[in-house]
Amino acid sequence: MSPLVVWPSVLGLSALGAGLFTYRAEGAGPDGRWQSRLLALGPVFVAAAIATFAGEHFTQAGEFARLVPKWLPFRVPLTYFVGVCLLAAALSFVARRSMRWSAPLLALLFALFVLLIYLPSAIAHPRVRIVWIFPFREGTYAVGAFCIWLYISWRRSSSTNVALALRVWTAAVAIFFGLQNILYPQFAPGVPDQQPTSAWVPLPHVIAYLTGGILVVLGAAALSRKTAVAAITGVGVLMTALAVGLFAPDLILAQGVGERVTAINFVADTLLFAGMMFAIANAVSAQTRRLQAASGQRV
Repeated sequence: MSPLVVWPSVLGLSALGAGLFTYRAEGAGPDGRWQSRLLALGPVFVAAAIATFAGEHFTQAGEFARLVPKWLPFRVPLTYFVGVCLLAAALSFVARRSMRWSAPLLALLFALFVLLIYLPSAIAHPRVRIVWIFPFREGTYAVGAFCIWLYISWRRSSSTNVALALRVWTAAVAIFFGLQNILYPQFAPGVPDQQPTSAWVPLPHVIAYLTGGILVVLGAAALSRKTAVAAITGVGVLMTALAVGLFAPDLILAQGVGERVTAINFVADTLLFAGMMFAIANAVSAQTRRLQAASGQRV
């Protein structure tokens, strides 16, 4: 089998399996709540996805180097370096070591992708639909990685402004992605793309409309402090269901290296978005609890 398929798959599945093992105790917390179990999967899904992307950076360095701005020197070595950074962050999340460093650095890496690659492209081609997807997608990855750091770093401090900003960003992205699913139902549902839905999928337009409608409703609910955590968690659950029920079968049914690489990308992208949603929901939940506790102490 081609290294283009083997290495991303091996690294991604290894990170997923190791992450499920190391986070098993947190996922089975004493409160037994389903929401706590789901939110504990955030770093696991993120680690699995970025380990997959690390494998792609190692095996497709030449293609990824084309995305690097031309004014930057050593574009191929820089691509390998980004792969090393992604793999290091995945190992940090799986081992639950040095996350106070790896999480914000991962957020910075995704933010640089937005500022150096995707936002300039969107500004240069404002009428091209797909180029506007990437700043919101990669921006959400940056926000989610930042939330992992927030969750493990916050102590007694609390800020309504941070929680509000997280709710507003997530709501805007969910509604935007939902509208994209509704307006362009011929493409694969979930995180918007230009890849048509696979032929084996029954009622693809119905699935796209349903996915888009759910995202719009959950995005609107994320604006409310009372329903934000459940709504953002719901977005993560929806993306997880799409990754497992729609895109993973694509990988099994794929014919040839090109189709398999595309399927791997869809699984990893969707799983990464789900993980970031769980991370954001976890940070908003923690901040809400701290604010409630602070209010109780003042009373």
